[in-house]
Amino acid sequence: MYASIGVDFAGIHFINPFILSSAPPTATGEMIERAFEEGWGGAVIKTLAYNIKQTQNVNPRIHSVKQDGKIIGFSNFELGSHKEVDVWLEDIPRIKKRFPKNILFASLLHTEGLIKEQWVEVAGKCAEAGVDGFELNFSCSHGMAESGGGATIASNVELIKEVLGWVREAVDLPIMVKLPAVVENLPCKAKTAEENGADAISTINTINCLPGIDIYDFTPYPQVNGKSAFSGLSGSVIKPIGLRCVAGISREVNIPISGMGGISNWEDTVQYILAGASTVQVCSAVIQYGYRIINDLKQGLIDYMEEMNFKTIDDFTGLALKNIEKHKNLSRKYKLVSQVDPEKCVGCGLCSRVCEDGAYQAIRMSEKRVPIIDENKCDGCGLCTQICPIMGAMRLVRK
Repeated sequence: MYASIGVDFAGIHFINPFILSSAPPTATGEMIERAFEEGWGGAVIKTLAYNIKQTQNVNPRIHSVKQDGKIIGFSNFELGSHKEVDVWLEDIPRIKKRFPKNILFASLLHTEGLIKEQWVEVAGKCAEAGVDGFELNFSCSHGMAESGGGATIASNVELIKEVLGWVREAVDLPIMVKLPAVVENLPCKAKTAEENGADAISTINTINCLPGIDIYDFTPYPQVNGKSAFSGLSGSVIKPIGLRCVAGISREVNIPISGMGGISNWEDTVQYILAGASTVQVCSAVIQYGYRIINDLKQGLIDYMEEMNFKTIDDFTGLALKNIEKHKNLSRKYKLVSQVDPEKCVGCGLCSRVCEDGAYQAIRMSEKRVPIIDENKCDGCGLCTQICPIMGAMRLVRK
C-alpha cells in the first residue's frame, strides 16, 4: 500500500510534515534553500526583530547537556534573527520562487515592548514579500521573556488576545501561535488563541534552565566573560514534556497542532502525531547532525505508515488520546509481577540491587547469578524491566 506523507495544515498543503523550527538552522535565506533542497517540507524563519540592536547575541551562547558522554540536549540563550527585516524581504521572494511547494512561515517577536505598529509593520511587509503564514513567538523562555515578550505573553490571556488581534487584523494569512511548556493551564491558553483567530498552535519552545555549573570557578554554563544567565533547554531530554503538552492541547482545540521538542528520528515523529500533532518541527537534531536527517525521517515515517496500513497522516493523528486517562481512572485490579528469561539474562545483578534499594526487595541472585523473584513481594512497579540492560531479559507478566 502506498502511504502519502503530505498533509493539509492550517489551510496549507505541506509536501511532508517536517518543518525546520525558528532557530539557528533557519538563520539565513541561503540556509533555508539548502534545507529545502534536502527535502524539508517547510521552515519557520528565525524570529524576526523590528530592531536587531535588541537581539545582539553573546559569545558563547550554546552549551550541550550530556549524560555518560552522550548529548541529550542543548541549552542556549540565542536571540532572534541577526538580519534586518529588509534582508528577509529580499530573501523571501527568492525562496518562494525556487521552492513554491515548500512552506515558509515568518516568526514574529517583539523587541522594544509590545508596540502594535511594530508587529503590524513587520507582518504586513512579510505578507507582501510572499510568506505562506506566520508563527507568533509567545514562548521564548529566555532573553525577550525578561522584558515582557516571549513566554511572558503566553502567561496572560489578555496579552494573547491583544497581540494576536493586531496581527490578525494586519494579514489575511494563516497564523500559528507558539506556546511554551511552562505556563499555567496551557490548554486554556491554546483555546484562547483559537477563539481569537489563531489558525494553528505550535508547541513547545525551549524550557528555561541552568544546564550546569563549573564546580571550580562557580560559573554556570554557557560562560560569557565569567558570567552566565538562565537559558533555554532543547533536545531529546524535553521530548516527554513536549508530548504531554501536545496531548493536553489536542483535547481542547479544534485547530491543528505543530508539535516539537526533542524530535530526532521517525519514531519521535510518530509519537507526536499519535499525541495529536499534524506537523512536527525540528531544531536540535539538525544542529547536531545537519539537514540530511530529513531522508531518514521521511522514509521511516513512510515505512511505518505502510506497515500499519495508514494511507495518510490524518489516519493516525491523535490515536493515542483515547488511551490517556485521569490517573484515578486507571485500573487497580490489573496486577503484574516480574519474570526473568534465564536464556537472555547475563547475571549482572542490577535488577536485584535496584529492587533492594529502590523498590520492594523482591529479587535476589542465585548462586548461578540468576535473579530469583519473590512474587509475594513483587509489586509490579516495573523498575527492574526499565533498568535491565538486556532487551527481553526481564519482563512483566500477569499475576
